[in-house]
Amino acid sequence: MNKRLSKSFATILVTAIVLGALPIVAIKAIPTLPAFWILPDFPTYYTDTTSVGFRFILTVYGGSATNVFDYQAAIKFDQSQLQVVNFNATGPLGLTSAWFAGKSTTGWTTFLDNANGLVVGAESLKGTDFLPASTGSIMTVEFQIVASPLPGTNLTSLITANVTSGPKVSKMEYPAGTPVGTLSYGDAKYTYIWTAPPKPHMEVRNETSIFFDMSNHWIGTTFVEDVTIALGAMGGSWYLTNATTQWAYNNSLLSVNSVTAGPLWGGNFSFTDVGGVLTLNGGPLSTAPSGDVLLAKVTFQIIAQGDTTTMHTFSSSPRVLSGTVLTSSESGIGIIPLDPQINQPPEPPTPIRKVIVEDYLLAPPPYLSVSCPVLGPGPVLGTLFNVTVSINDVVEPVQHLIGVQYRLQYNSTLIEPVAVTEGPFFKDFADLEAAAGYPPASYPPGTFFVSYVNDPDGVWGPHVVVGQMIYPNATGTWNEPLPNGDGVITIITFKVLYQSFGEPNITSPLTIVDDMGVGLSDMINQNIVKIPLLDPINCEYTITTNLPGRAIDLYGGAVNSGNGVLVGPFLAPYGGQGPNAPMDMVEPQSFVNLYVNVTYNYWPVQHKNVAFEIMEPDGQTVYNKLSAFTDENGVASVGFRMPWPCDNPESLFGVWHITATVQLADVVINDTMAYHYDYIVHIWKVTTDKFQYNHDEIVVVTFDYGSHAQQTYPVLFVVSIVDELGVTVGIAMVGTTVGGTVFCQYLNDTAEVTIKLPKWAYAGIATVHVNGFDKEPSQGGVAITPEYAPLPIIAIQPV
Repeated sequence: MNKRLSKSFATILVTAIVLGALPIVAIKAIPTLPAFWILPDFPTYYTDTTSVGFRFILTVYGGSATNVFDYQAAIKFDQSQLQVVNFNATGPLGLTSAWFAGKSTTGWTTFLDNANGLVVGAESLKGTDFLPASTGSIMTVEFQIVASPLPGTNLTSLITANVTSGPKVSKMEYPAGTPVGTLSYGDAKYTYIWTAPPKPHMEVRNETSIFFDMSNHWIGTTFVEDVTIALGAMGGSWYLTNATTQWAYNNSLLSVNSVTAGPLWGGNFSFTDVGGVLTLNGGPLSTAPSGDVLLAKVTFQIIAQGDTTTMHTFSSSPRVLSGTVLTSSESGIGIIPLDPQINQPPEPPTPIRKVIVEDYLLAPPPYLSVSCPVLGPGPVLGTLFNVTVSINDVVEPVQHLIGVQYRLQYNSTLIEPVAVTEGPFFKDFADLEAAAGYPPASYPPGTFFVSYVNDPDGVWGPHVVVGQMIYPNATGTWNEPLPNGDGVITIITFKVLYQSFGEPNITSPLTIVDDMGVGLSDMINQNIVKIPLLDPINCEYTITTNLPGRAIDLYGGAVNSGNGVLVGPFLAPYGGQGPNAPMDMVEPQSFVNLYVNVTYNYWPVQHKNVAFEIMEPDGQTVYNKLSAFTDENGVASVGFRMPWPCDNPESLFGVWHITATVQLADVVINDTMAYHYDYIVHIWKVTTDKFQYNHDEIVVVTFDYGSHAQQTYPVLFVVSIVDELGVTVGIAMVGTTVGGTVFCQYLNDTAEVTIKLPKWAYAGIATVHVNGFDKEPSQGGVAITPEYAPLPIIAIQPV
């Protein structure tokens, strides 16, 4: 057989034995029959692995070389060392022995006398039946160890069926009353050997450290900790009788409120508390304990806490056990040796435990809030709308927030969720942690985000359940900055399922339930803890309805450089959508598209002739009057290009006005719209940090600019310096955007560039040029504002 096959077979064999597939057969010579014998015959145990109270099972066998009618197996044992806790016949259902199995008996009979160390099992066949020569198991006996050897000694005793006198004796008969012969016996020799168990140590149990955070006042708060002698399961063999230990603590932060002895010590216990050192003394014990022993429960009280409004500070009380002495009642042991990994007087002591009390910082818990959308009054059936869930008032030094979970209930007959996406709040802080570089290159933790739609779940009703959290780094650690402040954590998109005109407005609650914050106990230990949240701010979404009758809406758009559209209006609200609303600005010579939507109670009115009037900024000059019919959607549209007269084109800059009218069932309705005609950006002012410069010196150029744009447009500013002979001696560019203003107001800003004058620049008067483009001319960009004039000048010195 090759080695691989042999190894595989061995593995299978071992597995089969472990799983009980193959029996382990005790190997022992059977005594001369007739006989009783006991297996295993040398039950041996050691105090370092087996303690008082341990149980083990022996099996009693019987056999005869001739016919057998009945038997009685009386097993004698040393009752000072062992006690029988259970015994059973080995045959089916425990009603007969395996030896007599298949025979009709008068019944399995038993007798137990633990006080005198005797257990008996007996059987008798019925009538004249007999059992031919054979052997078999009779009963199993479960013993419990009740005594332990003293150090350096062993306990031994025989467990035997050789019982010939007393109330019950061992016998085997055929027929009844006639012995089958002289019995022989196979005894079991029980041995319990004292072996030094694992070395004990003294320890404080409960928390590894106790942390009291900034969010509460803690003075007067008490907490209880247990001082325990860790003997372990085998520790009874040490025969512990006395124990003493010292516990040093910071008595400027804590005081000892009370000390209660463990239940084993009774009145044999004392303690002293002097100068921040608590000394505990227990003993002597009347009975040697087994297993771990509570020496004392110590109740501490917090007596000091600082205050802070700006800092993350705390007081710390290192507490450490030292000077531990454990004494045995046996002279062969004396002082019980301590575990060198835990207690090695005088050093190192038990692991240092800390109580941390952070300075009090007034910071209420954070809370969740739901946005309150209002839809309508027009048709919104089938419309998608977003609901945002935000977290508010997170104070990072107090809460150490890393995640939240919650359920958002909704009315499933009115709306349904179609998408749930993560908001930016946790992701942004995860990015900040990654940018902090903990650890370098391997950090970026990112976020965990999960959501489910439960409709219904039998408990909460229709709702969306959301859980999200910042991941730790690869080492399982979170690093600052953790989340702080307010922000959107979730965006839930709903679809409107029901709307009815003629009914009142529809309102229904969006309610957060079962919400919980997840945070860290502190930034040192970083235990995951539940963060309490204030009650959420819930809301009702509303679908308003009305029947407005006749309606007209004028809106439009233009083809502007960098951000224009060739067809269609500006997106709302920049296209002037709504009654008399303004449109975003229009740049020189741009093509303007105008649209009018004509409806009656929101339903499009087709093939109605709509009039358009375009007025120039002076309010008196009509640029044009146009008309167009509405299409199947009730929309009429016209277009025109903005004029650019060659003599003074900027004279037409200003606010243009559009009026649209239509007659609908004998009633004329109208809408108006205004927009600015202007350059996309104006350069208002250009300055330099001084007038005279030497060669190799840096020129700082500052320029102010502004725009009427409401939407965002790209701008590339180019600043150049041209020396007295027309040579460009330096250039700088600033790429930015303009926009974000409101109608009729410029939004202004400032930019700054630096240009170093080269050694080869011609001395003399140089000019500063500032221009604006929508993008690089080589990429199709165009100038969107005139060069700033008059050109600023600087003097390049001949030095």
